[in-house]
Amino acid sequence: MRHDIPGETNDHVHHRSMWIAFGDVNGVDNWSEEPGHGYTLHRQTVSTYSGIVCGGFETLSDWTDSQGKKLLEQYLKVRVFPLPHEEHLMDVEVTLTATEGDVHFGDTKEGGILSVRVASSMDVPRGGRIENSEGGVNEPQTWGKRAHWCDYSGQVQGVPVGIAILQHPSSFRHPAWWHVRDYGLMTVNPFGLAAFTQGREHGEYTLPHGESLRWRFRVCIHRGNATEGKVAQRWQDFANPPAIEVAG
Repeated sequence: MRHDIPGETNDHVHHRSMWIAFGDVNGVDNWSEEPGHGYTLHRQTVSTYSGIVCGGFETLSDWTDSQGKKLLEQYLKVRVFPLPHEEHLMDVEVTLTATEGDVHFGDTKEGGILSVRVASSMDVPRGGRIENSEGGVNEPQTWGKRAHWCDYSGQVQGVPVGIAILQHPSSFRHPAWWHVRDYGLMTVNPFGLAAFTQGREHGEYTLPHGESLRWRFRVCIHRGNATEGKVAQRWQDFANPPAIEVAG
């Protein structure tokens, strides 16, 4: 959220465009900006590249507590592909490694491995629409539900556009649960099961020292709603790409 953007709501100041964070990492809140919150500190740009087909970058970051004590290491790889009609695909790979000792991810809905806060003009009260791979529409049918993908569409400066997050089947706990709200938040949360299932299931997880968790996503920025943006087909292309065989 930005205070200096005309027309934008300011209900959750920690919702900043597209980001990676979680609300209970060894008891540290890396999600909100409340007193005592943790940080994600950029440590190294591993690579940057650009070309006719795509551009991208790789980075290493440290998740720390409020005093700077390192909790884990984050590796991020992003590739951006331009498409016709001003549409884009963004492949995002997130790897979290327990470099300092065991890492406990608590069971909370407050967080997401990949999160988006859409423009206020796109939110549901202003005529926007949430859709997921299971046919759910808007918050009552998509919040806390498992799905391969989720899409948020609406108007931006009078133009119908949308953004979808697609999960690859190789990702940890795929298909994960969605913390998605009518007010504009959309995030993938693989740990917050207690809230999502009204206490029937629990999603906390301890990552042993030296081991990693990995997620792969494809973000689709498209015209129109999920159907017009061919989001279901985009997920199939991502999950089951064509195989190439070279004859010997």
